[in-house]
Amino acid sequence: MGLFSGCSSNKYTVDYCGQKDLYKHAKSSYRAGQKVTLYYPYIATDTDYCFYIDDERLDVSYEGKKGFVIRFTMPEHDVKLYMTSNNSMSALL
Repeated sequence: MGLFSGCSSNKYTVDYCGQKDLYKHAKSSYRAGQKVTLYYPYIATDTDYCFYIDDERLDVSYEGKKGFVIRFTMPEHDVKLYMTSNNSMSALL
């Protein structure tokens, strides 16, 4: 009877687009509904970063020595996590 307790034990994968090693605490899969927290510490001061799950932009925060803090709740499907960056420093002419 305990087999159908209503809790999902299904795990779904995260595709880090070949960049998994850049995220601290990154796992290959998470249970649906699980709160996920990752850190992205590789930050250049002249670069703007955006993080996405599938095609939805994530609202991230920043913590001094940890870098960007990426939080999301794992949905009931496999996801793609990716980052875009843009050099925001331009030469003055």
